[in-house]
Amino acid sequence: NKAANLTQGFSEMNVELPGEFSNVENESKKMAIYKMDGPHRGFCLVINNVKFGRSLLERKGSHKDAEELERVFTWLGLDVRTYTDLTSQQIKDLMRTWQHVQDHKDRDCFICCILSHGESGAIYGKDEELVSIRMIMSHFTAEQCPQLAEKPKLFFIQACQGKEIQRPVYVEADARIPDLPSMQQSISPSESIPAEADFLLGMATIDGCVSFRHIQQGAWYIQALCSKLQLLVPRGEDILSILTEVNDDVGRRVDRWGTKKQMPQPAYTLRRKFIFPIPRDPPPSQQH
Repeated sequence: NKAANLTQGFSEMNVELPGEFSNVENESKKMAIYKMDGPHRGFCLVINNVKFGRSLLERKGSHKDAEELERVFTWLGLDVRTYTDLTSQQIKDLMRTWQHVQDHKDRDCFICCILSHGESGAIYGKDEELVSIRMIMSHFTAEQCPQLAEKPKLFFIQACQGKEIQRPVYVEADARIPDLPSMQQSISPSESIPAEADFLLGMATIDGCVSFRHIQQGAWYIQALCSKLQLLVPRGEDILSILTEVNDDVGRRVDRWGTKKQMPQPAYTLRRKFIFPIPRDPPPSQQH
């Protein structure tokens, strides 16, 4: 406890640090958190792909995830827009549209949640064509979307990132049926994320693996994300602490046969802590 004694000694001696120094310290404290006090919190897009073409199964239970995300992010002050069953081209067009929305400049952040089937580093449109996650995110770099420069951009992806494994009936995997060859080599989440600052990519699963969705209760990852946001935002926790809790929650879950496990994985280039202001209303799970 030497350090504590030393600082105590200082305060008793009334030593004043040079003004310059204390400002630097204040500046660094200020820098530590993204500004979240603009007139509007931001837009949150939810893309929910449920029905596909021939070889991909319907993603039953996904509507529950989309509704839950809408409730939770609305509670957190975002303007949520939900889109259902988009083709790969519609997803690309949607990103282009939102990239050019001028209203971003009055907003603190941007969030995009995608619920679909997927492969390594990519998600499927309902036409069963792949769209690269990196390409989706690259629409919102500082260069491509100046209104969001230096503002945090969060992407949450509920999709498999690899092959399906044998599965029990009640838990489905968000992947293709097994006999189709994987289209590309594995891509790690950090390669899926643009090199620019201020991005966060929350993946439901590590690369090469399936992620699970209960056909009534929704996806393990999205359900855990929504419940941890409701629990921990009111406690002032930052997003990375919250996602660590989500990892723990999903990592403990297991299907009823005790054979299926899943580990989510965030990758990020955030430069500051991202902390949602605490909403005035109680979380949706407590509202009746």
